[in-house]
Order: sequence, then structure tokens, then C-alpha cells
Amino acid sequence: MPSLLPNSANEGESFRAIGAPWAPVKTESVCDWVESNVELPTGAITGKMNLGYMPYAREILERYGSKNTRHLVLEFATQLGKTTILSAGMLYRIAREPEDAMWVMANADQARDFNKERFMPFVRQCKPVLDLAPRTTKGAIDKHLWGFTSQHYLSMVLNFVGAGSPANLASRPRGFIQMDECDKYYDQLGFDAGTIQLVEERQKTMHFPISVKASSPTLIDRMIHVEYLKTDQRQFWVPCPRCEQPILLKFRVKSEKHGDCGLRWWQEHEDEAKTDGQWDFRKIRANAFFKCQCCGGKIHSFERQDMLVEAAQNKDYGWKPQNERAETGRYGYQLSSLYSILGNETSFASIAAKWIISKGLRSDLQNFVNGWLAEPWDEAQAYDFKEVKLEIFRPHDIPEDSVPLMAADCQELGYWVLIRRFQRPSPQFPHGQSWLLFAGFCQTIEEMVDLQREYNIEGENVTLDMAHRPNQVARDIIKNGWRGVWGSDTKRFQHVVDGQRVLRPYSVPQFRDPMLGTSWANRTFKRAVFVLFSKQEALDMVASLRYAEPAIWHCTVNAHPDYARHLNSRVKRQEKNKRTGKVEWRYHELHQSNHLADCESHVTIRALQLGLLALPNQTEQHHAI
Repeated sequence: MPSLLPNSANEGESFRAIGAPWAPVKTESVCDWVESNVELPTGAITGKMNLGYMPYAREILERYGSKNTRHLVLEFATQLGKTTILSAGMLYRIAREPEDAMWVMANADQARDFNKERFMPFVRQCKPVLDLAPRTTKGAIDKHLWGFTSQHYLSMVLNFVGAGSPANLASRPRGFIQMDECDKYYDQLGFDAGTIQLVEERQKTMHFPISVKASSPTLIDRMIHVEYLKTDQRQFWVPCPRCEQPILLKFRVKSEKHGDCGLRWWQEHEDEAKTDGQWDFRKIRANAFFKCQCCGGKIHSFERQDMLVEAAQNKDYGWKPQNERAETGRYGYQLSSLYSILGNETSFASIAAKWIISKGLRSDLQNFVNGWLAEPWDEAQAYDFKEVKLEIFRPHDIPEDSVPLMAADCQELGYWVLIRRFQRPSPQFPHGQSWLLFAGFCQTIEEMVDLQREYNIEGENVTLDMAHRPNQVARDIIKNGWRGVWGSDTKRFQHVVDGQRVLRPYSVPQFRDPMLGTSWANRTFKRAVFVLFSKQEALDMVASLRYAEPAIWHCTVNAHPDYARHLNSRVKRQEKNKRTGKVEWRYHELHQSNHLADCESHVTIRALQLGLLALPNQTEQHHAI
């Protein structure tokens, strides 16, 4: 009788056939799907998407397929493939995890143009998604259902809307939302909350909502950085090719053992990258490297790709959360241009050159911090970070034809005093030069008189601040033959020169009765001479001189220990003018220790009156890190 059991030859095959329906299903990862189906239509790299150029994108893309993801925040520098990651993630969601979605841009026109110029080309080259586009009876894509602001796929609807329309945002509950360049959004929309809050409120009833927010940062209190701080704050660690320790690629890093690390373009001193005292860009580009904060070794720009690939494959490196207390489901990623290998403009040499070019003008510097370092602009931090360079110079190092000026800020218990010598502009130094000789505190007016004699300063070149205790200061001015200054919010004062009206940051001479407001008013003919000056303009002028290169604003090592703190006591911030509604830049105090900074403003105004200086063209040059 024949056996009913399979023979030994095909026994294994039969059991495999029987167990096949119950075998585990092999799932395709998001990254595998993206590399198999997504093509890059435009940009520096075209063709099949290869994550080898963006290894840092792998973990982020996998978040698109995770049910645990609630908030995904990307605080990226520009040109790191941020929009490409968003587009690839959206294509995956349409094809594999369909759910009604919304893509929010800064305004409606930008949303429409983005879809037309950036996202639609992605769809046309992605067959799994293109097959889901609605068709007419003739087989062509139905343009009525698949347009620039709304795309109806067979499995879901995708809308492109502007952040400035509360009606569009509130009327479309969506489970999947992508907000690109969200730092350009409004804080508040009329009577509604801000864009991010308004959109995310419509996700409350969704089972697995995902909110993706991506942008290059701007100010420290704007949307993307605030959202990033709510997440687990992940940063990308890479292996050092020399010591194999995990490190962060940061522009500047302090190391207890190896000193200043990060991006450098010199070995021992920055003068190695200068010629005749000025930056030599050929030397900067030739010498740029990254100094490891763990071993002090050199890392060259071409080594970054291997470092990135190794970091993505080895669990000891890659994205590591810095905030373990974050709410579950909130993932945040921050990345600077130091990680970008997508073009020559993000090489170490190019980044170093960009920094040198940017650090003079404030707007360029903020663009570098935001768009290249992926860090929010914090004026207070920027000022505190800037150290005052103190120099050693002797009396014979200062030209004999320089003119000494003295300024004092009057306080309840004494006077903060500052003395500078100014040399007039010359062909060699078209803006002039100045040397700080003294910065300190005097308890009595007699000590100030002694300083005046010691430094041989003419009476008319000694200025006292009259904003506080004006009558007492006026009497001191009259007694010693000095001059007064009084800060004002007025930007310009009118002068008449040869019949022509001229606007200057200081007024014509004013006269003050030392007994004004008392019963002795108008009983003397003596008057204190003073000028009004623009406080905002004076601070800008001091900053312009302070950061000019080559250096023309010198400071002695013998200055008061708090001199740098006084100088860094104010920051310039944007605020809305309540009268005009326009956004303006104005200085704000970080602390009250600002007296020597006021003295610098006073001597600068007096030097300008006497023709002892000419300001650099970039008067906005008031920030340098």
C-alpha cells in the first residue's frame, strides 16, 4: 500500500508550502521605498534618489512610516535637502500610508508655485504615486481634480495652502500636515491663534496625526526653534577619522584639553591666514579644516561623506536625543551646513570664506547664523560672545598729533570716566584711529580734574552726561570749562552750513541755566554749553568703529575689569513702531552696567564734531561673533 506521507525528497518543500501563508510578511522600509521609486527632477543632484548623499535623512524618513510619530521638527540650515526630504516623505504617505493631507507655505502664491515648480515634477517621475492621480475617460490626468492648490488622488486629498488664510487652515481637518519654512508664518491671524496652533487644533480627532514642521531658524523666539525645544532635540554625531570618538560638527567648540576647536583656517594664530593684516581668501581656502574637540586632530572636508555613512550605519553614532524629558512622539532634528556634501559651496573652505565675508554687516551675519549654522539669532548671546580685544601699547606707540578726549557718566556715588586719543583720517587710515587710555571710576570731581591734567586734555574736550542731575552737572561744567552731552531719541538734528540744510547725529550747541527750576533761575548769565545727540546713531557709530577691519579702535589692557561687560550691555532687536506700525531696529538694555559704553558714545560724538573720525561705510556693522 502506498504511503500517504510525502517522500523525503519533497518533504521540506511541502512543509514550506503549507507554512507560507503564516510566514512573517516582509515589510519595505520607507528608505527602501524612497530609493526605489523617487527620482530627483531638479537640483544639484538628479536621477534616482540616493540617500548616500544624505545619510542623515534615513532616520527622519522612517518617522513618516511610524505610528508613534506625532510631531516631527526639522531645524535645518539651507541647502541640506530639507525640502527633498519633505517631498519624499509626502510621496511615501500618498502611496503607502494614505491620509488626507495639507502642505502649508508662507502664503497662497508661494504654496501654488511650490506645487507647480517643485512637487509636481516629483510626482510625474514617481510611478506609484502618478498611478493614483485622477484620470479622465481618455486616460489623461484630470486637471480639475489634480491642480496647483488641490490634488485628489484615488486614496486621499492633498491641499496646498498659505499660512495667512485662517479660513483655509481652519476648514480642512487633516491627519497629516507639513509646514515648510514655518518661521515665515504669522504669530497671530486676526482674531485667531498662530498658524501652527490653528492647524494642529484640527488634528485632535485623528487616530494617528502627524505634524511635520521644517524651516531654517530666524530669531530665537520664532516658531521653529520654539517647536524644536519641545522635542527630544536630536543632533547628528559622527565618528572622528582620527580617534573614532563621536563628535558634533559645530562651527566653534570649546575643549578643555585642546582649546578652541571646530572650523579653523589657521594652525596657531589667525594671522597665518592674513596678508598685510587683512584676510587672504586664498590662504583661508587652502588652510580650512575641522579641529576635533576630542583629540585635536585635523578633519578635512572630503572625509565627511565616509563619516556620515558610518554614522548612519553604526548605532554608536547618528542621531542622539539631547532632551530625555520630551513628550513621547515629539522628534526634533537640527543640522548645520557643516554636514552638507551636496556641493562645493558647503565645503569647509567655502563656509570659512562665507563667515569672513558675513561677519561685518549685521544682516549678513544673521543670515550666516540662521542659514548656515541652523542656529536662531540671539542678539544677547551674539554680544556676550564677542570679546573685546585688549592690546598692550605704550605712549610712544600713539601718534603725537592725536587728540585726547575725555567723557564722564555721572552717578550717585561718583563718575565713570573714559579717555581716548583720536588721530584724524589719513590716506593710510581713511576712517582715523583711536586708542583707549583710561576706563575706570572716579569718586570725586577732583579726581577727574587730576586725570584731565595728567593726560593734558583741553577743557572743551571733556564731556559730561547731563541726562541725570542736570543742574549739578551744569555747575561742574561751568566751573571747569567743560562741555555737556544729552542723549535723545531724535535720529537727526538740523544744521545750516553755507546756507544749506545738513542733518547730523548731534545738535547745534545748547545752553543750560545751572539753576533752572529753582528760585535762583535766571539770576546768572553763566550757562552750561551742551549738545543733544542721537542715542541710537551713537551706538551704531561705536559698533561700526569697534568691528572695523583692519582694527582702528584700540583698547588698553589696563581698562577696568568690567569694561567689556559695559560695552556688551545693549542689543539691537526688532520691534513694531506703535505709531507707524513699521518694524524697526532699536537697542535694548540687557543690564544696567552700561556706563562706559555711554562714555564711548560721548567721545565718539565729540570726535565727530571735531572731524577726528570718518565712519566706515557699513554703519550697520554692530554684530560680530
